[in-house]
Amino acid sequence: MEFKDFSFIYGDDLTQQPAISDISFQLKKGEYLILAGPSGSGKSTLTNAINGIIPFRLKGYMKGTTHILGKNVENYDFMELSRNVGLVKQNPLEQLVTFTVRDEIAFGLENLKYSKEEIKNRVEEIANLMEIKHLLDRTIDQLSGGQKQIVILSSFLVMNPKILILDEPIAFLDQNSESLLLNRLKRLKKSNDFNLTIIIVEHRLSRVIDLADKILILNEEGKIALYGDISEIIEKKFTILKSCNVRVPWILDLFFKFKNLNDPSKKFVPPKNFQDLLTLLHFLNKNELYSLKELLIDTEIEPIHLKSFENYEEKIHFNNLYIESLKQVEIIRDSPKLEQKKELGTILEVQNLIFEYPNTQIKAINNLSLKIKEGDFIGLIGPNGSGKTTLLYLLANLYEPKSGEILFKGKNLKDLDIYDYAQKIGFIFQNPENMIFKSTIKKEILYGPENFGISDKIDDIYLKKLIQLIGNEDEEKNPFNLSWGQKRRLNLSSIFIYNPDIILLDEPFIGQDQKTIDSLIETLFIENKRGKTIIISSHDYHLLLKYTRRIIELNRDGTLKDDKPNKEFFSHHKNLGPVILLDEINKNINKS
Repeated sequence: MEFKDFSFIYGDDLTQQPAISDISFQLKKGEYLILAGPSGSGKSTLTNAINGIIPFRLKGYMKGTTHILGKNVENYDFMELSRNVGLVKQNPLEQLVTFTVRDEIAFGLENLKYSKEEIKNRVEEIANLMEIKHLLDRTIDQLSGGQKQIVILSSFLVMNPKILILDEPIAFLDQNSESLLLNRLKRLKKSNDFNLTIIIVEHRLSRVIDLADKILILNEEGKIALYGDISEIIEKKFTILKSCNVRVPWILDLFFKFKNLNDPSKKFVPPKNFQDLLTLLHFLNKNELYSLKELLIDTEIEPIHLKSFENYEEKIHFNNLYIESLKQVEIIRDSPKLEQKKELGTILEVQNLIFEYPNTQIKAINNLSLKIKEGDFIGLIGPNGSGKTTLLYLLANLYEPKSGEILFKGKNLKDLDIYDYAQKIGFIFQNPENMIFKSTIKKEILYGPENFGISDKIDDIYLKKLIQLIGNEDEEKNPFNLSWGQKRRLNLSSIFIYNPDIILLDEPFIGQDQKTIDSLIETLFIENKRGKTIIISSHDYHLLLKYTRRIIELNRDGTLKDDKPNKEFFSHHKNLGPVILLDEINKNINKS
């Protein structure tokens, strides 16, 4: 494919800023490209221009040219282009349309009117390649998240496309499912049967960087900030890469910080993977090992930039203004932490909780008991299907358990006024569009206060701060025209505005750039110091290691597997890079 000076403006107003501007790049057959950039930078617009949604389905002003497989996009028939370019969305549930794996893979071929025999043969071939032949006769609801993504990928491969776009393909996956999908993508790249060009839209570079040949990063103006070969950019332009507001691999970030602090005459080679970083330890002297250890703790295990917040006495009060105001408040050094001053009360308690999906005997939550204290900052983890989201729904009183009890400050939820309890809970759903109800950003943020009858108590400056959290957007803009990441930040603003006691977040980091994650985490950290109880359900163990204080882990059958303080849990979690690295550094220090 080749783009030359390509720009696009949505709608019919030429005075608007282009969604993408002056885009020029090319990909060769069989190359893998990472497409990255901050939320709202135009990644979706660019992928829509590749698969023909622009200009065939989304109208606007277009400048420049786009050639796909040597042919100008404008000269294609939309159906012809669709056969050559497939788009795998980040949420697998949005693309699954049948009941069994076999039918799902065959669906596209059936619509293209292939013969039954050819459909059968091609489905079998793809199933063999992707190693899912044993799944062909399973129902879709019996699959893990990773298996569902592989089935969707197979449903495109079976139609023999030339280009595949994967939109954050690992966003909703647990670690096992993520590894399964990435393994298949590597297998696909090595296969002689396919010579696919693949574009992976992804914020987290660490999991896909070893798959790709090239990287293209857009900036907030929709222009190219960085483009080129992955290896060259890592070696020569890492500082620029990090400045592009993407989630750079932590091993590279740590490496370059370490390199800049130590003897410049030593020609350390950037690690291509985690094993390379472990190998590097054998070439470091004792002082260098101590330097690396300190950096690792301050950046990946106990982030130093958040330690200042711990020095506040009890709850933080700063007139409802967020980070800017906090930085103007004098930090009280060496003051006792809130946890040391008094024993915090239990805000939520779950007793022998059981929940079954309607009309089934499948238990999503099974005999679960736990206590959550006021001011807890909890990471909720577990494999896909372990009941994490279901538990959040139960805590929010959106589901009713089959048996067992949920207590809020000692009172059963069944005995509480539903309306009053709703104001105590702020719930951020996994899909941001599930909680957008109004036609403008401002109206959406004020929707909760209006329902609770507290609109007159909202501070205008606070409201403006929450609008700014979304990005540089007009408050009258339709929320459905925001990017995925911006919609997520809008969700947060619509929750913070009515000041709930408990904040529940279901996969809040999906679709977020590095700057937004930093701002989100800092905001949540501050909210926690102001006394709010926060529970984050996430597969991103790395972020949970850095920021939460306690980990609750569920088994696949919905039972409780573990409930420990953060550091105690992760010190025994042997599949997490920073923990392994810290252990290895300590071993090497003791040897030297």
